[in-house]
Amino acid sequence: MSKFDTEGHAGPPPDDDEEIEIVEIVGLDESDAIDIEDETDEDAAGSSDLILAFDEGGLDSAVEEERVRRLRLQADFENYKKRVEKDRDSDQLHAAARVVQNLLPVLDNFERAIASANGTDADSPLHQGVQLIFRQLLDELRREGLVAVDTVGEPFDPALHEAVATEEHDGLPHQTIMEELQRGYTLNGRLLRPALVKVSTLPGHDAGSSHHGGF
Repeated sequence: MSKFDTEGHAGPPPDDDEEIEIVEIVGLDESDAIDIEDETDEDAAGSSDLILAFDEGGLDSAVEEERVRRLRLQADFENYKKRVEKDRDSDQLHAAARVVQNLLPVLDNFERAIASANGTDADSPLHQGVQLIFRQLLDELRREGLVAVDTVGEPFDPALHEAVATEEHDGLPHQTIMEELQRGYTLNGRLLRPALVKVSTLPGHDAGSSHHGGF
């Protein structure tokens, strides 16, 4: 017997042993099935990749900015240290220059005392003691960068010498230093005090016309 009678009414329920007929819906192919879950997963995955890429790009930019900021801070600090060290060295040089310059008259007096001794006085214990003290003081100042300016026999140099006297001399080149009247010194390459000197001139030569400067 069929599931429906001739009048279209449902018949009695089938027995347990009766085979159940499976009805196939015509026109629906398996290839037409829509996998909604798969498409949703793909869309979600694409969105996640986009968000992740954006986050990574922003993070890289922030890291680079922080790195540049740290490099600038480090450079500023190094420049600051160099300025402090340069200022400190400059202050030390100025302080040393003032001390040494104040000691130059002491050196002058030692030299005068040594030069004044003659005959037996030059061999006296007092004179030898004065020479020893002078050498010790001069050695200590040399360690600080003190250097005497070369004078006798050297060409006159207005950057190092100050001519306080002239003398005509035809046996010497014009403006040659003949005598040192007071020793000059440089300290660490900078002129601390010019040397006072006597300079030769050629007979009939106008000293004031020299390009080295008049005296």
